[in-house]
Amino acid sequence: MIAFIAFFAMVNNCVATELPDYSAYTTPELGDRVLVFHDTDDPSEINRIINGIELAMRKAEFSANRFAIYLAPGNYEKAGELHVGYYTSLAGLGEKPYDVIIENIYVPAAIRTNNVLCNFWRSLENLYVISNSTDTMRWSVSQAAPIRRVVSDRYVLYDVGGYGSGGFTADCRFMKSTGSRTQQQWYTRNSYLENGSDGLNPGGWNYALQGVEFGENVNLENNSDNWSKGNLWGNVSRVETTPIVREKPFLCLGKDGRFKVFRPDFRYDSKGVSYTKESAGEGEMIDLLEEFLVVKPGVTTKEINKALARGRHVFFTPGTYELDEPLLVKKDNTILLGTGLATLVPAKGNDEAAVILEDGVENVTVSSLMFDAFYNSRTLMRVGSLEKGPNTKVSKPCVLSDLFFRVGGVKEEKTNADVMLEINSNNVIGDHFWIWRADHGKGVGWHQNTCKNGLIVNGNDVTIYGLFNEHTQEYQTLWNGENGRCYFYQSETPYDPYNQSLYMSHNGTVKGYSAYKVSDSVKQHYACMMGMYDVFVRTRGADIAIENAIEVPETEGVRIHHACNFGISRPVGGFNYLINGMVKSTHHKKGRYFILDYPVK
Repeated sequence: MIAFIAFFAMVNNCVATELPDYSAYTTPELGDRVLVFHDTDDPSEINRIINGIELAMRKAEFSANRFAIYLAPGNYEKAGELHVGYYTSLAGLGEKPYDVIIENIYVPAAIRTNNVLCNFWRSLENLYVISNSTDTMRWSVSQAAPIRRVVSDRYVLYDVGGYGSGGFTADCRFMKSTGSRTQQQWYTRNSYLENGSDGLNPGGWNYALQGVEFGENVNLENNSDNWSKGNLWGNVSRVETTPIVREKPFLCLGKDGRFKVFRPDFRYDSKGVSYTKESAGEGEMIDLLEEFLVVKPGVTTKEINKALARGRHVFFTPGTYELDEPLLVKKDNTILLGTGLATLVPAKGNDEAAVILEDGVENVTVSSLMFDAFYNSRTLMRVGSLEKGPNTKVSKPCVLSDLFFRVGGVKEEKTNADVMLEINSNNVIGDHFWIWRADHGKGVGWHQNTCKNGLIVNGNDVTIYGLFNEHTQEYQTLWNGENGRCYFYQSETPYDPYNQSLYMSHNGTVKGYSAYKVSDSVKQHYACMMGMYDVFVRTRGADIAIENAIEVPETEGVRIHHACNFGISRPVGGFNYLINGMVKSTHHKKGRYFILDYPVK
């Protein structure tokens, strides 16, 4: 059975503010954890409920609450500024972003001094933020907080004055300048930026743009590669096109008034957004109630697997679900889509995974889901088997988008996942992961929330955009497959090895584990726009070193472009070298250390 974690039970960081009564805005089709508003509803009531949910959730970093808030096509300007809190998805139900008009968006800081370093686990999608003024839209977030398919006539800032450690933008049109004074890094893919970051500091040790189109009057010098200048802050990387991508599916209302899921088509060597004012773009419209199993509390794991075996898609409504066996995806073309940060957990006794894609499946999409470790499992999600996966021919890629993995933070008891995400199949696309061994919250410690690797890639021809992978206890990313590509990488070391002997690689002969490891046998690999930071801040005073932030085989077919380290551990700990014994790095030193290309051109 699925054990549904009580919706109103706060796990951690309880706050006194009560949730508003929103029951009048739920629907029987989507259950009592999904709100749907219409433009005929009282705008002051819309504002009161949405902002009341955010206020109740503002400090609830490890809550079991989950919310999906949808706005049907229409104009909601009179509802005013809308706030988005933890474990909340706010989205429009139009086929195009222009179908749902709102006045503004704001994400308040969750911790003091306006830092948004912990503004995680929320999303914004498929809306048009209109403006008759110069006010700013502040999507002030860090990891696991995607903004997708949003049009904004306002300035878009990713901070509220304090530091941030995010984030991810895709398929957006921003008609004024966008950027951040304080974000350590940010990745923007396939968007249109009328003014780029003109007039604003883009922020960061690693501000990354890929497949981005600009307005005709933008100053491209401010929005292009500038790492060679050696700046400490405001470092920009740009990749002109995106080789292959499929934007994530989304819920909408069809012309017949029924709930649909729109799955966009693949795009190749693309720039800019996937839609126009007149069209949702190329893709397929799928009826939700006819072709999906809508998962709500009370549905069993066996029922979900029976639906998957019959070729049904699955739509997960908000909640945290414990699965007593893995969900098995055996059919081509299957969609697993979550909303409101729906969270899947391998139950006690399920030591395999929450989700497994079987060998050889094609054209599968898994999107908008969290994966949590409450007990002990080998993986949280597995794509293909290690025995067959790399040898299986796959013509149409499987796409994994907005998937967030977590070990620790929620429970006092010990938790473990050996590997959070393992990709064994060939020809897989990853589009935004946050893979996190918790550094704070409940049950956090070197022997308490244990995880060897965040991501292992054994399949060939795997491409990942926007990979955030942090704090695991061995190689955070281990890439064994051929022809891999990674566009943007953010990683922090574990906080807490308290003796160097606990943290030694290469059979105990080399200090630490690289943040990004490409196996010695690999002949072809490409990675770019990479930031890796040491944060040895809970070592009980021990001086912890990592020999190399990046380890790759020394062969011409393995290439790295734009990679940096920054030291946060000072005065002790850090990276000895950036890559393969080259570029002395952060150990006992201040500053940002980088390479433009490896092998050196």
